[in-house]
This record gives sequence, structure tokens and C-alpha cells, in this order.
Amino acid sequence: MREEALRDALSRHESPSPSVVFDVELDPFTRNRVSFTGLDCRILGTFYEEARDGQLTLEFGHDVDNFYATATYRVFKPIGDGLSAIASYIKPTSDAVEMVRIGAVRFSSTRRRAAAAKQDDAAVEVNVNDFIGNKTGMFGMTRMGKSNTMKTVTARVFAVSETSRAAGQPPVGQLIFDPQGEYANPNTQDGTELAAIGERHVVIYKFGASGADANVRPLGFNFFDPAQIDAVKDVIASALAENASDYVRAFIQADFAGDPVPGETTDDSQRRKSRADRGRLLVYGALAKADFIIPQEQASPDGRTFPWRAWVTMKSSLADALEGALGTGHVVRARSGGKIGISRESLIKVIDWIVERHEASDLTGDAAAGLKSFVDGDPWRSALPIYTQENQGRSVSGYTKLKPLRDFHAHTSRKDYQQEIYSELVAGRIVIVDLHLGPDAVIRRLSERLASHLIEQQTKKFTSGAEPPHVQVVLEEAHNLFSSERYKDELDVWVRLAKEGSKLRLGMIYATQEVTGVAHQVLANTKNWVVAHLNNSREVNELARFYDFKAFGDAIISHEDRGYVRLKTMSSPYIVPVQIDRYGIELVNEARAAAGEPPLSPRAGDAG
Repeated sequence: MREEALRDALSRHESPSPSVVFDVELDPFTRNRVSFTGLDCRILGTFYEEARDGQLTLEFGHDVDNFYATATYRVFKPIGDGLSAIASYIKPTSDAVEMVRIGAVRFSSTRRRAAAAKQDDAAVEVNVNDFIGNKTGMFGMTRMGKSNTMKTVTARVFAVSETSRAAGQPPVGQLIFDPQGEYANPNTQDGTELAAIGERHVVIYKFGASGADANVRPLGFNFFDPAQIDAVKDVIASALAENASDYVRAFIQADFAGDPVPGETTDDSQRRKSRADRGRLLVYGALAKADFIIPQEQASPDGRTFPWRAWVTMKSSLADALEGALGTGHVVRARSGGKIGISRESLIKVIDWIVERHEASDLTGDAAAGLKSFVDGDPWRSALPIYTQENQGRSVSGYTKLKPLRDFHAHTSRKDYQQEIYSELVAGRIVIVDLHLGPDAVIRRLSERLASHLIEQQTKKFTSGAEPPHVQVVLEEAHNLFSSERYKDELDVWVRLAKEGSKLRLGMIYATQEVTGVAHQVLANTKNWVVAHLNNSREVNELARFYDFKAFGDAIISHEDRGYVRLKTMSSPYIVPVQIDRYGIELVNEARAAAGEPPLSPRAGDAG
């Protein structure tokens, strides 16, 4: 009938305006029929009221218990508070609930009508406890708002953690591995940064940090601290890993710590420690040749400080020969135990003398016997090629390979960075590990050591019968960490984190551009889903295997709006399309208020 009216208007050369087409004379029956429109939809479920303890509560069922002829339906579109209530609805639970805003409902990419009707800010709230201790997956292409969402969630979790602290409950620590430096540093995209929450609450670890800022600390360790020698060995091994030479393999296998082994005699234990000290002396010498800064002082276990010296066991006859050749002042003799301490200024000079005497074999008597016992042992032999740059008559790179590691050396540090970081997490702080500088192999090893230490400490508390503290771990580029092939390795630290995290109260937020790159087992155990724009059907088809994401497949591919996500949380019964709030000064001030800090003023030039 409408087509006929349009043809008639055109044939009479009249304007085919809506009034001409729609005002055509129709009989009542036909007019009624052509007034119907079609709606392609599916039923998610039913909201209904239920009396519980004398109170009416809103309940949701995932189906309908009856249906009627479509002609008798009326359709209502919720707006404002009603829409917010539906979008923010969570399943009834006896667990703690803390609702926080994360964004606003967004039905479509085009928001013209919603904005004109002032209905484009219906709040979406989530139970922030869904994220604590559980896996959260953030999927989407670069620049689609994943990092903004992570910052928003981090700030919300921090605020809840501070509220818990004020109520006498343990706080929640958050550890962010930052491969691009986007969380540790301010950027024009947000106009502010996580660190703006306050230097007492956000600690940044980065390579080469000078320590001038109270909350920016060097990521690394003191390469000249005997207590941190295992970490030093790991990092040096990473730098040498591309070289498959025999001397590199020997160095990796050598023991430079000298810790006692169960079942060995006291004499064996002492011999092991002495050999480790001597091998460590060569490592220190190689580091000094590679232009590492030797500390001015060192601390004893009771906290007292002394001038730095390399302490080794040396027979008095050899020490006498050394002082006779080089003069006094290069070494200090301990009152007992046969140890000598080599000063930082004399380190290379003393080592060179020992190496030259061994090569020349020109000592005699007790001094020669002392030298033979000094250079005996795997630790000394395995570190010697790195110091001398010679192995079995051939030149090798040796200590020159260590120079790129200087940014990892914190000569003022008195304990391993991973111990410091864990202490900060237990205290409920946000710790950002800035990894955007340094050799990839070393960065990867440092990250793995930190994750392994975190699992180890949480496991100790768990197996002792105590409740481990809540810690959230934020990871980027998850497809590199949780691939299907890698997931088969039970010893891989990231796989262990994915498998054991929940029982150890280690929550995890992981981001990736590749849904297919993440092992199915990890996806199947992901409780919260944040899905932004993906650019191909392969990724969307994998996503469609979970919940109701298939219904959003076309929109996920076609809508390239930053911050526009489809959100499914553990407590929500359905997926909600959301425009995530931008992380900015308002959210920073909310987090600061929860921690008792004064608000910050917007900076000139900051976006709204």
C-alpha cells in the first residue's frame, strides 16, 4: 500500500514526502496491519519481585515462565535510573558486595539520539570484589581503551582496599607489569597517571632510577652484595644466554652463594663457602671491569654499616706474599677465620696479582700451596674466563657482555628488589614495575623472578595455615604468556600463576589483542570479560564460545570506538554494552579521598 501511494505521488509529479505516502486512504484493517514493525530480539530473562524476610527484592531469572501472543505485548525502553538498575544488576550473594561505577550504558556506536535526550550517562556499576582474587580478561586492539580500563579498575580496587584498611581489614596490593611505561608515566591520553594517587600509595620501580623521588626506586639489586648473588648470577646468565660456549654453561652451573647442603659435614660446608667466596671475588672483578659502580659501604645483618670490602678465605702465607708484592693497605685481615677483606680501590689490582701468579707459577713454599687451594674449585674456574676474556687459549667476550646490565645495578640497595616489592604489596600499595628499558632477555628474567617470588611467598603463607594477603597482578601481552603450547609446561611461572592464583588469593588482570593466543583453560577460568574492538572474525568466533558474545560479534568487529566495551562480570547475569569512564583527575581524587589524602586540582591543559 505504501509502495502504491509512492508510485501514485510520483506519477502525479507530487512531492513523495512522508505526509503524501503515509496519509494515503487506507481501510482500518490494512492501516492496523501496516502499523506493525518487526524487532529481532532474544529473551535474556525475567525481572520479578520476590518477598524475602518481609522485604521485596528484585530477582532475575534466565528464562520466562510463560509467553503470550505478540500482538498483546507492550514494549518499554528503560531510561535513567531504571536503565542503570538493569545494567548494574548483580546476582544475589552472601559474599561482600561493593558497587562502584565503571562507565555508562552505550547501546550503539552512534549516540546522537541518546545525547539529545540526555540519556547517554546511565551509570553502570560493578561489584569490585568480582575483580579481587579472580581472573579478568581484557580483549581488544591497540588504542581501544584496555589500559584506561585497567587504570580505572586499579583505582577502584585501591579505594575499596583503603576502606577495608580503615575498617581493620587487610588491604589489597596491586602489582602492574608495565612493558611500555604507560602506567608508570603521565600521558596526554589521560591527563594524569596512577602515581597521582599519592607517593605514599603508588611505588614505581624502574631501571636506572636515581632515587631522587621518594616513590621511584631502582629496579634491580646491588650486584656487589653477597646476599643478592643468586639474583646477580641469574641476570648475568640471561645476558650470556645467547652464547652457548662451555665457559657460559660452567658459569650457570657454578655455586657462588655457598649455602650449606643438607647432610654434608662441617668441613665440607666450610670448603663450599670458601670456594663460593673466591668465585664471587672474580665476579666482582668482572663487574668492576665492566664499569659497574662499586658501593662505598655495606651493611651487616644487624644493620650496621662498614666500608665495602670483598671478603674471602685466604691462607696467611698467600696474604703475606700479596702484601709483600703490592704493599700494605690493599687488604684487611679479619681477627679470626683466616679471611681477608679487599678494598674497592684495590679489587682489580689484587685479582690481577692472583691470576698472574697462578699463570706464572712463580710462588714457592706455603704461598704456592695457598695459591693452589685459592684457585681450586668450580666457582673460580667458571668465573675466570669472564674476568680475563680468555677461555682455553681463545679470546671471548667475557665481561664486555655485562656492560648492558649496568642499569640493573642499584649500588645503594641493601636487599633484593623482589623482597622490597612483596613488602609493598602486603602493605596494600600499588607497585608499578616499569619494564620498557633494558635488554629483553634480562627484563623477561627479572619479571619471571618477581612472579616466582610472589607465588613462593603466597604459598608459604597458604601452607602454614595463614590467609595469604590479597594481591592483584596486571599483565599485558597475555598471548605471549598463556599460549596453548606454553600452558603445557607445568613449571612455567606464568602458567603456575594462571593455575594456582585463585587459591593463593592472587587475582589477575590480563590484556591481549589475540583471544586465540590465550590457552582455552585460561579463558574457561576467566570470571570477568572486558571486550573492546577486535578486527577479525577468527578472534570473535573464539570469543563466541563463551557466554553470549556471539550476539555482539558483528558490533565488536565494526565498532572502532575507544572505550566502548561489552562487559560480563562474575556477578552480572548478562553482558552489558558499556562506555568505560575515562581515567582522570576525578577518579584520582576519589582514590585519594579513600586514603585520606587531599584532592588535587586539575592542571592547566588537562582534558575534562
